[in-house]
Amino acid sequence: MKRLLINILLLATCFFASAQQPYESTAEDIALGEMLLRDLGTAAARQSGPELMIRAAKAMLGMEYVPNTQEGREEKLRIYLTKTDCILFVDNTLGLVRTAGKLRENATFEDFAQTLEPARHNGQRVAEGYEGYATRVHYVTEWIDRGVEAGVFRNLTGELGGVPDTRRIDFMSRHPDSYAPLTGESPSAGRNRRDIARMEEAVNRIPRYYIPKDRVASVENRIQSGDILCFATSIDGLDYSHVVIAYREKKGDRLTFIHASSAAKKVIVEPRTLEAYLQAHGKITGISVLRLNQ
Repeated sequence: MKRLLINILLLATCFFASAQQPYESTAEDIALGEMLLRDLGTAAARQSGPELMIRAAKAMLGMEYVPNTQEGREEKLRIYLTKTDCILFVDNTLGLVRTAGKLRENATFEDFAQTLEPARHNGQRVAEGYEGYATRVHYVTEWIDRGVEAGVFRNLTGELGGVPDTRRIDFMSRHPDSYAPLTGESPSAGRNRRDIARMEEAVNRIPRYYIPKDRVASVENRIQSGDILCFATSIDGLDYSHVVIAYREKKGDRLTFIHASSAAKKVIVEPRTLEAYLQAHGKITGISVLRLNQ
């Protein structure tokens, strides 16, 4: 009974603490995050950034695939490790590695939140008159651009033979009924639709490159475990449809990847090679390759 009471108090404390922070999480996610930060912080002395990416990704194998975890009545940073979609799985993994690599064993969940915030939200938009929902980074193109600008990773796509992708990005403004904050006739929905359209105009000014999937096999040996791969798509108005972490079990193996799979409904090591996966998905047109700055 005493142990049960202690556990209840601990859970209540964790929920209360997170409620006072500028982010939303759960006791379970906070506990997992703290454990991963400790492990990665210890390992950072002997492992590189890409190696830590694989270490963190493997630690989250089996976590549930759940879309739309960032949605809520109020726009804020939402941090869930036990439920995730593809981009958030990669963004969380990257955030854990960056935080632990910088602060080692002293890294806390609050430090992790501070690392994630500028990747998830563009604070400059507030000064430009954007509100809430539209301050979030919604498109992978912008996420890549912000990461490169901040020195988090390098975009290797061009040097690996990437070609320009000049298709227009406007999926959200063309499909407002797919996004609750854009739906309806309320003043807030109207403002959100206006701001999302403005945001898309800015994103369309960011140059975008991808390696066509029929050329990926020729550069596969130049892609390393721990690189981030973004899958370009032919879906009208959309830039990328999936984001994964490149993976080889051992030197000489064909390249595959770790990802939050919508088909498997959890985080898995993809059983197919990268080449086979790309060929099996007709709407994937190619990949962009990002490598951590160590």
